[in-house]
Amino acid sequence: MSIRVVVVDDHPDVLLGAAAYLGNCPDIRLVAQAQTIAEALVVIRDHQPQVALVDLELPRAAGESAEYLGGLAIGRAIRAGGWPTRLIIMTGHQDRSGLVAAQPFVDCKPRVVYDYLLKTATPQERIEAIRQAAQGVGRPLKLDVPKLTPRERIVLRYMALGLENGEIAQKLVVAPSTVASHVKSLMAKILSEPGVEDGQLRRTRTLCVRRALEYGILRPDQINRNHLGRDPVR
Repeated sequence: MSIRVVVVDDHPDVLLGAAAYLGNCPDIRLVAQAQTIAEALVVIRDHQPQVALVDLELPRAAGESAEYLGGLAIGRAIRAGGWPTRLIIMTGHQDRSGLVAAQPFVDCKPRVVYDYLLKTATPQERIEAIRQAAQGVGRPLKLDVPKLTPRERIVLRYMALGLENGEIAQKLVVAPSTVASHVKSLMAKILSEPGVEDGQLRRTRTLCVRRALEYGILRPDQINRNHLGRDPVR
């Protein structure tokens, strides 16, 4: 029996490509495609595919802009409805924020997200992921995310906006030395690597923010310098 698959992506060329490489697989049948969250929920509900290949960034409806992490709304609907479909999340983002956001759908029972692939994955890699998911085999997707204190998170978000220690101190109404202590602590947590001596790490603010983005501690919109006037505490 063929594996029933749905592909969800807001780019028509991606859908055409998926139809082409899946069409060459005798054990896989593409039953439907969708370009929005609303369309995806309808076709998944109606077709009950075994696997859905879903873009992480999707618009809710036709004519709307794509939302970062929008594809996870499909995971929520599958979990709430008890549908049997297993998701493979596709993303063009190199950072790990999407993977962190997908963790509840990896850890839940029954599992909803079975794989998480970059869009640079080859057709063969995507096909193999579909076959594995259909068999109930999910790739380990656990991230060991550094645990920051609430104040360290606030300081990190100000750092991501480009503020220096003195400016952060003014925002938080604390001494610059207090901010420096928080910065040192969060850098040690985010940039620490097993087997690497403390002095060998390039403990720069830029690297710290980049790594925090990869871990999903920061979202891409939180490093936009146009947000300098926004208070990240809120």
